[in-house]
Amino acid sequence: MPLSLNYLVRRVVWSLLVVVGVVVLSYLIIILSPGDPAVKWAGNPRGANATLAIELARRELGLQDPLYVQIPRFIVSVLTGNLGLSIYYKQPVFTVIASNLASTLELLIVTYLIAIPVGVLLGYLSAMHRGSRIDDFLQQLGVLLANTPTFWLGSALFLILVTHQIPSSGRVDYALAIETGFQPVTGLYLLDSLIQGNFRVFADVLVRLLPPALAVSVYPMGLMIRVVRTLVTDVLLEDYIRVSVALGVGKRRILWTFTLRAVLPGVIQLSGIAFAYSLVDAMVVESVVFGRPGLGRLLMDALNSSDFRIAIGLIVVVTAFYLVVNTLADAIQALADPRVRL
Repeated sequence: MPLSLNYLVRRVVWSLLVVVGVVVLSYLIIILSPGDPAVKWAGNPRGANATLAIELARRELGLQDPLYVQIPRFIVSVLTGNLGLSIYYKQPVFTVIASNLASTLELLIVTYLIAIPVGVLLGYLSAMHRGSRIDDFLQQLGVLLANTPTFWLGSALFLILVTHQIPSSGRVDYALAIETGFQPVTGLYLLDSLIQGNFRVFADVLVRLLPPALAVSVYPMGLMIRVVRTLVTDVLLEDYIRVSVALGVGKRRILWTFTLRAVLPGVIQLSGIAFAYSLVDAMVVESVVFGRPGLGRLLMDALNSSDFRIAIGLIVVVTAFYLVVNTLADAIQALADPRVRL
Protein backbone atom coordinates (compact mmCIF):
# COMPACT_ATOMS: atom_id res chain seq x y z
CA MET A 1 0.00 0.00 0.00
CA PRO A 2 1.46 3.41 -0.97
CA LEU A 3 -0.30 4.97 2.05
CA SER A 4 0.48 3.66 5.53
CA LEU A 5 -1.69 4.05 8.61
CA ASN A 6 1.33 5.40 10.46
CA TYR A 7 1.64 8.23 7.92
CA LEU A 8 -2.04 9.15 8.18
CA VAL A 9 -1.91 9.22 11.99
CA ARG A 10 1.22 11.40 11.98
CA ARG A 11 -0.37 13.70 9.40
CA VAL A 12 -3.52 14.12 11.49
CA VAL A 13 -1.52 14.80 14.67
CA TRP A 14 0.69 17.37 12.95
CA SER A 15 -2.37 19.01 11.37
CA LEU A 16 -4.04 19.36 14.77
CA LEU A 17 -0.85 20.89 16.21
CA VAL A 18 -0.74 23.36 13.31
CA VAL A 19 -4.39 24.33 13.88
CA VAL A 20 -3.74 24.82 17.63
CA GLY A 21 -0.68 26.96 16.88
CA VAL A 22 -2.65 29.06 14.39
CA VAL A 23 -5.48 29.53 16.90
CA VAL A 24 -3.12 30.66 19.68
CA LEU A 25 -1.26 33.15 17.49
CA SER A 26 -4.46 34.46 15.88
CA TYR A 27 -6.19 34.87 19.25
CA LEU A 28 -3.27 36.81 20.74
CA ILE A 29 -2.91 39.08 17.72
CA ILE A 30 -6.63 39.85 17.41
CA ILE A 31 -7.44 40.19 21.13
CA LEU A 32 -4.43 42.45 21.77
CA SER A 33 -5.26 44.65 18.75
CA PRO A 34 -7.12 47.97 19.20
CA GLY A 35 -10.91 47.66 19.51
CA ASP A 36 -13.00 46.09 22.26
CA PRO A 37 -15.28 43.21 21.16
CA ALA A 38 -17.32 43.70 24.36
CA VAL A 39 -18.42 47.16 23.16
CA LYS A 40 -19.76 45.65 19.90
CA TRP A 41 -21.39 42.77 21.76
CA ALA A 42 -23.12 45.24 24.09
CA GLY A 43 -24.40 47.23 21.09
CA ASN A 44 -22.14 50.32 21.46
CA PRO A 45 -23.92 51.50 24.65
CA ARG A 46 -23.85 55.14 25.75
CA GLY A 47 -24.92 56.97 28.87
CA ALA A 48 -24.63 56.24 32.57
CA ASN A 49 -25.05 52.46 32.28
CA ALA A 50 -22.58 52.01 29.40
CA THR A 51 -19.73 50.84 31.62
CA LEU A 52 -21.94 48.27 33.32
CA ALA A 53 -23.26 46.98 29.97
CA ILE A 54 -19.75 46.61 28.57
CA GLU A 55 -18.60 44.80 31.71
CA LEU A 56 -21.53 42.35 31.43
CA ALA A 57 -20.72 41.80 27.75
CA ARG A 58 -17.07 41.12 28.63
CA ARG A 59 -18.19 38.44 31.10
CA GLU A 60 -20.53 36.86 28.53
CA LEU A 61 -17.65 36.66 26.06
CA GLY A 62 -15.28 35.35 28.72
CA LEU A 63 -12.86 38.23 28.20
CA GLN A 64 -12.61 39.07 31.91
CA ASP A 65 -10.40 36.02 32.48
CA PRO A 66 -6.61 36.11 32.00
CA LEU A 67 -5.24 35.02 28.62
CA TYR A 68 -3.91 31.70 29.96
CA VAL A 69 -7.54 30.80 30.77
CA GLN A 70 -9.12 32.30 27.64
CA ILE A 71 -6.81 30.62 25.13
CA PRO A 72 -7.22 26.96 26.24
CA ARG A 73 -10.98 27.51 26.50
CA PHE A 74 -11.05 28.93 22.97
CA ILE A 75 -8.94 26.04 21.64
CA VAL A 76 -11.45 23.56 23.09
CA SER A 77 -14.28 25.53 21.42
CA VAL A 78 -12.52 25.33 18.05
CA LEU A 79 -11.73 21.62 18.32
CA THR A 80 -15.32 20.81 19.32
CA GLY A 81 -16.67 22.91 16.43
CA ASN A 82 -18.53 25.36 18.66
CA LEU A 83 -17.26 28.92 18.39
CA GLY A 84 -20.50 30.36 19.66
CA LEU A 85 -22.33 33.32 18.15
CA SER A 86 -20.75 35.91 15.91
CA ILE A 87 -20.39 39.25 17.67
CA TYR A 88 -21.50 41.17 14.57
CA TYR A 89 -24.03 38.84 12.91
CA LYS A 90 -25.47 37.25 16.12
CA GLN A 91 -25.53 33.88 14.33
CA PRO A 92 -23.43 30.73 14.86
CA VAL A 93 -19.93 31.41 13.57
CA PHE A 94 -19.65 28.36 11.33
CA THR A 95 -23.09 29.08 9.83
CA VAL A 96 -21.91 32.55 8.81
CA ILE A 97 -18.65 31.16 7.38
CA ALA A 98 -20.42 28.36 5.51
CA SER A 99 -22.82 30.83 3.87
CA ASN A 100 -19.84 32.78 2.46
CA LEU A 101 -17.60 29.83 1.64
CA ALA A 102 -19.47 28.79 -1.52
CA SER A 103 -18.69 32.07 -3.33
CA THR A 104 -14.93 31.79 -2.74
CA LEU A 105 -14.98 28.07 -3.48
CA GLU A 106 -16.74 28.64 -6.79
CA LEU A 107 -14.13 31.23 -7.74
CA LEU A 108 -11.29 28.84 -6.87
CA ILE A 109 -12.83 25.96 -8.84
CA VAL A 110 -13.13 28.09 -11.99
CA THR A 111 -9.62 29.46 -11.39
CA TYR A 112 -8.11 25.98 -11.35
CA LEU A 113 -10.23 24.83 -14.30
CA ILE A 114 -8.49 27.62 -16.24
CA ALA A 115 -5.00 27.50 -14.75
CA ILE A 116 -4.18 23.79 -14.68
CA PRO A 117 -5.17 22.68 -18.23
CA VAL A 118 -3.70 25.81 -19.86
CA GLY A 119 -0.53 25.68 -17.75
CA VAL A 120 0.03 21.97 -18.45
CA LEU A 121 -0.62 22.40 -22.18
CA LEU A 122 1.78 25.34 -22.50
CA GLY A 123 4.38 23.51 -20.39
CA TYR A 124 4.13 20.52 -22.73
CA LEU A 125 4.41 22.80 -25.77
CA SER A 126 7.50 24.45 -24.32
CA ALA A 127 9.17 21.08 -23.60
CA MET A 128 8.40 19.74 -27.08
CA HIS A 129 10.06 22.80 -28.63
CA ARG A 130 12.90 23.17 -26.13
CA GLY A 131 15.70 25.39 -27.32
CA SER A 132 13.46 27.16 -29.86
CA ARG A 133 11.92 30.63 -29.85
CA ILE A 134 8.61 29.12 -28.80
CA ASP A 135 10.34 27.61 -25.76
CA ASP A 136 11.99 30.94 -24.89
CA PHE A 137 8.70 32.79 -25.26
CA LEU A 138 6.73 30.33 -23.13
CA GLN A 139 9.37 30.29 -20.39
CA GLN A 140 9.34 34.09 -20.23
CA LEU A 141 5.55 34.00 -20.23
CA GLY A 142 5.62 31.59 -17.28
CA VAL A 143 7.91 33.90 -15.32
CA LEU A 144 5.74 36.90 -16.17
CA LEU A 145 2.49 35.19 -15.13
CA ALA A 146 3.90 33.77 -11.90
CA ASN A 147 5.18 37.21 -10.88
CA THR A 148 2.25 39.36 -11.98
CA PRO A 149 0.59 41.00 -8.94
CA THR A 150 -2.91 39.55 -8.81
CA PHE A 151 -4.37 42.66 -7.22
CA TRP A 152 -2.97 44.87 -10.00
CA LEU A 153 -4.20 42.57 -12.76
CA GLY A 154 -7.64 42.30 -11.18
CA SER A 155 -7.89 46.09 -10.91
CA ALA A 156 -6.86 46.51 -14.55
CA LEU A 157 -9.48 43.97 -15.69
CA PHE A 158 -12.12 45.64 -13.55
CA LEU A 159 -11.38 49.08 -15.03
CA ILE A 160 -11.55 47.71 -18.58
CA LEU A 161 -14.90 46.02 -17.90
CA VAL A 162 -16.36 49.10 -16.23
CA THR A 163 -15.19 51.28 -19.13
CA HIS A 164 -17.05 49.02 -21.58
CA GLN A 165 -20.09 48.78 -19.26
CA ILE A 166 -19.73 45.01 -18.87
CA PRO A 167 -21.15 43.60 -15.60
CA SER A 168 -18.21 42.89 -13.32
CA SER A 169 -19.18 43.22 -9.66
CA GLY A 170 -21.20 40.95 -7.42
CA ARG A 171 -22.11 37.33 -8.11
CA VAL A 172 -25.34 37.77 -10.08
CA ASP A 173 -27.78 40.38 -11.31
CA TYR A 174 -30.40 40.11 -8.56
CA ALA A 175 -33.13 41.65 -10.74
CA LEU A 176 -32.49 38.93 -13.33
CA ALA A 177 -32.42 36.24 -10.63
CA ILE A 178 -35.83 37.37 -9.31
CA GLU A 179 -37.28 37.73 -12.82
CA THR A 180 -36.24 34.20 -13.82
CA GLY A 181 -37.04 32.62 -10.44
CA PHE A 182 -33.47 31.57 -9.73
CA GLN A 183 -33.06 29.85 -6.33
CA PRO A 184 -29.60 28.99 -4.94
CA VAL A 185 -29.40 25.38 -3.77
CA THR A 186 -25.75 24.49 -3.26
CA GLY A 187 -24.47 28.09 -3.14
CA LEU A 188 -22.43 27.44 -6.31
CA TYR A 189 -24.41 29.65 -8.66
CA LEU A 190 -23.02 28.15 -11.89
CA LEU A 191 -24.05 24.68 -10.81
CA ASP A 192 -27.40 25.84 -9.41
CA SER A 193 -28.35 27.68 -12.60
CA LEU A 194 -27.43 24.63 -14.69
CA ILE A 195 -29.49 22.33 -12.47
CA GLN A 196 -32.48 24.64 -12.88
CA GLY A 197 -31.87 25.05 -16.62
CA ASN A 198 -31.65 28.80 -16.11
CA PHE A 199 -29.14 29.68 -18.82
CA ARG A 200 -29.65 33.46 -18.59
CA VAL A 201 -28.52 33.42 -14.99
CA PHE A 202 -25.73 30.96 -15.88
CA ALA A 203 -24.37 33.37 -18.49
CA ASP A 204 -24.64 36.33 -16.11
CA VAL A 205 -22.84 34.46 -13.30
CA LEU A 206 -20.12 33.28 -15.69
CA VAL A 207 -19.50 36.78 -17.06
CA ARG A 208 -19.04 38.10 -13.51
CA LEU A 209 -16.91 35.14 -12.42
CA LEU A 210 -14.40 34.92 -15.28
CA PRO A 211 -12.52 38.22 -14.69
CA PRO A 212 -11.57 37.51 -11.05
CA ALA A 213 -10.86 33.87 -11.96
CA LEU A 214 -8.50 34.98 -14.73
CA ALA A 215 -6.72 37.35 -12.36
CA VAL A 216 -6.25 34.66 -9.70
CA SER A 217 -5.25 32.00 -12.25
CA VAL A 218 -2.07 33.71 -13.47
CA TYR A 219 0.10 32.56 -10.55
CA PRO A 220 -0.68 28.81 -10.69
CA MET A 221 -0.69 28.95 -14.50
CA GLY A 222 2.79 30.54 -14.69
CA LEU A 223 4.09 28.09 -12.10
CA MET A 224 2.61 25.15 -13.99
CA ILE A 225 4.16 26.20 -17.31
CA ARG A 226 7.68 26.24 -15.89
CA VAL A 227 7.41 23.11 -13.75
CA VAL A 228 5.66 20.98 -16.40
CA ARG A 229 8.24 22.04 -18.97
CA THR A 230 11.03 20.83 -16.66
CA LEU A 231 9.24 17.59 -15.76
CA VAL A 232 8.41 16.71 -19.37
CA THR A 233 11.96 17.49 -20.52
CA ASP A 234 13.40 15.19 -17.83
CA VAL A 235 10.97 12.39 -18.66
CA LEU A 236 11.71 12.57 -22.40
CA LEU A 237 15.38 11.89 -21.61
CA GLU A 238 14.58 8.71 -19.64
CA ASP A 239 15.84 5.39 -21.02
CA TYR A 240 12.38 3.83 -21.24
CA ILE A 241 11.23 6.67 -23.52
CA ARG A 242 14.23 6.14 -25.80
CA VAL A 243 13.53 2.41 -25.88
CA SER A 244 9.88 3.13 -26.71
CA VAL A 245 10.96 5.36 -29.60
CA ALA A 246 13.38 2.69 -30.82
CA LEU A 247 10.60 0.08 -30.70
CA GLY A 248 8.42 2.29 -32.87
CA VAL A 249 5.84 3.36 -30.30
CA GLY A 250 3.82 6.28 -31.65
CA LYS A 251 4.81 9.85 -30.69
CA ARG A 252 1.31 10.69 -29.50
CA ARG A 253 1.23 7.67 -27.18
CA ILE A 254 4.67 8.51 -25.77
CA LEU A 255 3.71 12.11 -25.10
CA TRP A 256 0.16 11.76 -23.80
CA THR A 257 0.35 8.36 -22.12
CA PHE A 258 3.87 7.57 -20.93
CA THR A 259 4.99 11.15 -20.27
CA LEU A 260 1.73 12.39 -18.84
CA ARG A 261 1.61 9.46 -16.41
CA ALA A 262 5.09 10.38 -15.19
CA VAL A 263 4.34 14.11 -14.95
CA LEU A 264 0.94 13.81 -13.26
CA PRO A 265 2.18 13.29 -9.65
CA GLY A 266 4.27 16.47 -9.87
CA VAL A 267 1.31 18.41 -11.27
CA ILE A 268 -0.92 17.21 -8.40
CA GLN A 269 1.64 18.13 -5.75
CA LEU A 270 2.24 21.56 -7.27
CA SER A 271 -1.50 22.23 -7.43
CA GLY A 272 -1.78 21.51 -3.70
CA ILE A 273 1.11 23.83 -2.84
CA ALA A 274 -0.22 26.65 -5.05
CA PHE A 275 -3.70 26.30 -3.56
CA ALA A 276 -2.90 28.30 -0.40
CA TYR A 277 -1.59 31.24 -2.41
CA SER A 278 -4.58 31.10 -4.74
CA LEU A 279 -6.98 31.04 -1.80
CA VAL A 280 -5.49 34.21 -0.32
CA ASP A 281 -5.41 35.85 -3.77
CA ALA A 282 -9.06 34.91 -4.31
CA MET A 283 -10.10 36.43 -0.97
CA VAL A 284 -8.36 39.71 -1.79
CA VAL A 285 -9.46 40.02 -5.42
CA GLU A 286 -13.09 39.02 -4.85
CA SER A 287 -13.69 41.44 -1.99
CA VAL A 288 -11.41 44.44 -2.61
CA VAL A 289 -11.48 44.61 -6.42
CA PHE A 290 -14.73 43.03 -7.65
CA GLY A 291 -16.97 43.58 -4.62
CA ARG A 292 -18.07 39.96 -4.49
CA PRO A 293 -19.36 38.37 -1.30
CA GLY A 294 -17.14 35.65 0.11
CA LEU A 295 -14.53 34.90 2.73
CA GLY A 296 -12.49 38.01 1.88
CA ARG A 297 -15.31 40.44 2.58
CA LEU A 298 -16.33 38.46 5.66
CA LEU A 299 -12.81 38.75 7.08
CA MET A 300 -12.70 42.51 6.44
CA ASP A 301 -16.09 42.99 8.13
CA ALA A 302 -14.98 40.84 11.08
CA LEU A 303 -11.81 42.87 11.62
CA ASN A 304 -13.65 46.19 11.28
CA SER A 305 -16.26 45.10 13.83
CA SER A 306 -13.81 43.44 16.29
CA ASP A 307 -15.60 40.13 15.69
CA PHE A 308 -12.72 37.96 16.85
CA ARG A 309 -14.81 34.79 16.70
CA ILE A 310 -15.50 35.16 12.97
CA ALA A 311 -11.92 36.28 12.26
CA ILE A 312 -10.33 33.32 14.04
CA GLY A 313 -12.97 30.92 12.70
CA LEU A 314 -12.07 32.06 9.19
CA ILE A 315 -8.36 31.61 9.81
CA VAL A 316 -9.02 28.11 11.15
CA VAL A 317 -11.18 27.21 8.13
CA VAL A 318 -8.56 28.49 5.68
CA THR A 319 -5.81 26.60 7.54
CA ALA A 320 -7.90 23.42 7.61
CA PHE A 321 -8.62 23.80 3.90
CA TYR A 322 -4.94 24.13 3.14
CA LEU A 323 -4.03 21.09 5.26
CA VAL A 324 -6.78 18.93 3.77
CA VAL A 325 -5.96 19.89 0.17
CA ASN A 326 -2.25 19.21 0.65
CA THR A 327 -2.91 15.90 2.39
CA LEU A 328 -5.20 14.85 -0.46
CA ALA A 329 -2.59 15.98 -3.01
CA ASP A 330 0.09 13.87 -1.28
CA ALA A 331 -2.26 10.88 -1.09
CA ILE A 332 -3.21 11.13 -4.78
CA GLN A 333 0.45 11.52 -5.70
CA ALA A 334 1.28 8.34 -3.77
CA LEU A 335 -1.54 6.46 -5.48
CA ALA A 336 -0.52 7.73 -8.94
CA ASP A 337 3.23 7.21 -8.57
CA PRO A 338 4.35 3.72 -7.42
CA ARG A 339 7.77 5.14 -6.49
CA VAL A 340 6.22 7.26 -3.70
CA ARG A 341 5.65 5.57 -0.36
CA LEU A 342 4.02 7.48 2.50
